[in-house]
Parts: sequence; structure tokens; C-alpha cells
Amino acid sequence: MVVSKKVMQHMRSDLKIAFIYLGRRGGGAVYALEVARALHKKAKCLVIISQQVWNLKVWRDSGLPLLEIPTYQNPLSFVFSTLNIANHLTLRNKLSNFDPDVLYYPMLDLWTPLVNWLMPKVPKVLTLHDPVQHYGERNLILAIVQWLAIRQSSRVILLSRSFIEKGKRLGISSDCIDVIPLGEFSYYTRFGKVDPKGPKSTILFFGRILPYKGLNILLDAFPLIKERIPEARLLIIGSGNLKPYKERLQNLHDVIVVNRWIADDEVASFFQQADILVAPYIDASQSGVIPIAYAFKVPVIATRVGGLSEQVEDGKTGLLVNAGDVAALAEACVCLLSNPSWATSLGEAGYQKAIREWNWDRIAELVYESCAKAVFARHKSRP
Repeated sequence: MVVSKKVMQHMRSDLKIAFIYLGRRGGGAVYALEVARALHKKAKCLVIISQQVWNLKVWRDSGLPLLEIPTYQNPLSFVFSTLNIANHLTLRNKLSNFDPDVLYYPMLDLWTPLVNWLMPKVPKVLTLHDPVQHYGERNLILAIVQWLAIRQSSRVILLSRSFIEKGKRLGISSDCIDVIPLGEFSYYTRFGKVDPKGPKSTILFFGRILPYKGLNILLDAFPLIKERIPEARLLIIGSGNLKPYKERLQNLHDVIVVNRWIADDEVASFFQQADILVAPYIDASQSGVIPIAYAFKVPVIATRVGGLSEQVEDGKTGLLVNAGDVAALAEACVCLLSNPSWATSLGEAGYQKAIREWNWDRIAELVYESCAKAVFARHKSRP
């Protein structure tokens, strides 16, 4: 749908957006915060967040107009909180008093259909990060929640063009899909600087350790890398189950593992040590780790799956290899580790790409336009 400039200018003066993020942990909390900050400059917003979000203090210090809602910390508290009718009535009253033109969700959560049900007449816009559940993460409840949320939404934002067809198969009309890339994550560079000097030829694997991320492929490639770059070392940083990789890890040298949740102020210390970031995913929508690498001017080696090839420009901001190809992954790592000047230029290009294409003002402008389209369509459909 194309909204005329005249309509957009009219809407810009009074569009009211209820920004709803009820997630708790992970990169989604940073993504939501950055979008909220930028979007608040363009529209009147009420920003609704969970009291259990892990970076609550940063939200509170942001100056955003916040409404904090108690959600849950574990499965048991989720049940009690979901059954707390008074809590939902309070949320509905707050929303009704704000009288939003549109509800915008920067990320799907378990309460999205419920909140939508509280405000049935208001158009909804949903950013869908993972249209298809990842390998090893199939969850029937999440699938049902997504199915309901999609059908309640006026428009759906995808983070990658590669998922437009899959979005259609989920029942989303092509006229109701907007593609807006994941934003840049210079957020993590704001924390205390760490002396980046240290061992070189360092490969970084960063983020939650999950089956679809292909850590086994990287571990199989590492001995091949060591044969040609003896000083190479591998950092594996993130929470998750390492048991499936125990035998491989026991047979490797120069591998440093930090197997826990990584706080914001620790992220820089790992990326500043890295010569390359490797994302050997066998399945992906997009990766929040890639924009972090670009923020630190670290080149990326990734696989040609999902939207990763839209985030990494082969030969320009990093290198792409086929998923599951151990030899190709090893060769790409050796290529960059043995050509530090080229790796540096790729990292600089990645940084420039992020600040040029993924800056938050641009992302918020596109989100605003999506919300305006949803409101315009609702007005147009009224008799």
C-alpha cells in the first residue's frame, strides 16, 4: 500500500503509537529499546514494557514515557500472571486512556494475542523476527501464539526479504508485509572500553548456543584452521547446552569457553579481541550478532541461509560459505586471518553499512510508515 505524502504529513502530527514490548531477555530487549527511542522522536508514544525485562534500568533512564507491567520470570509465574485478570484490566484501562491509533510490537511474545484481544478495534503492527521456528527449537505453543498474532495484525514487518514467500504461506497478504532490516548495535560500544591488545588470529563465536547455530561445524573446522594458522584461537561465548559438543572440545587446543549469560558491559571485551566473527548457522532468519560485530568493525564469516546473505555482503563486509561445509568455513577463516589488512577493510565496510543502512532513525521512520499504513487502511475501510 502506498500512502500519499499529504496523508503521511497529516498523520505525522497526531499519530499515537502504543509501543508494546513484554520480552525479558536477549538481544530483542536492546532492539526494542533502540526502536522506541527513535520512534518517540517521530510520534506520540506510550511505551509498555515488562517489569522483568533484564535491562530495566536502561529503559528507566531513557526518558521514554514508560508503563511497566508485571509479567513473569518463570513458567509458574507466567501461569499466575496470565490468569491475573486485574492486571489485564489495568493494562486495558491504561491503553484506553492513551487512546492509541495503533499497537506496535517490536517482537512477538506470549502475551501478544492477549493484549490484542484487549483492544480489538485498534490496528496492530507486528515485527516478526522468526517467521519459521529454528531447527531444534520447535515449540507448539509459540507456533499457536504466532498464528493468532499474525491473524490479529493489520501489517507484519519482516527483517529480511528472503522470508516474504514464507510470510505469504503463513497467511500474510503481500500488501500487508513491510521489510525493515535489523538495526545497528553500537549500543554495546557505549560501555567501558577495554584494551583490545592481546593474542591475534582470534575467531569469535558469540551468542546463545543452540542447535541451529552450527557450532559443531565450526569445531570441526578449527583443526583445519590450526594446521595453517598455528596461533589461531577460538572464543566461544554465550549461554546454552555444551554437552553435545563436549567430545569435540576435549580434543581441541586454544579454545576459550565462557558458557553463561553475557552482560551488556562485558560484550565489548570479547568483540575487541576478535579478528573475525563466525556465524556458521545451518538455519537462520537473521542474526543480531552480525550488527554487533559491525559496530566493533569486525568482519563476519557467515553461511548462506535465511537473511544472513542480506546482512553480510560477500567480499565486501565479510565472507559467505555454504551451510555445513567444514572445508569452506576453514578456508574462509584462514583467508581472513592470513590477510589482516583485507579483514580490516571488510570490518570497516561492515561498520559503514550499519551506520548508513541500519541506523535507528531510518529504522524508526520505516516503522512509522508501516504504522501509518495500518491506520490509513483502517480509516479507509470504515463506511
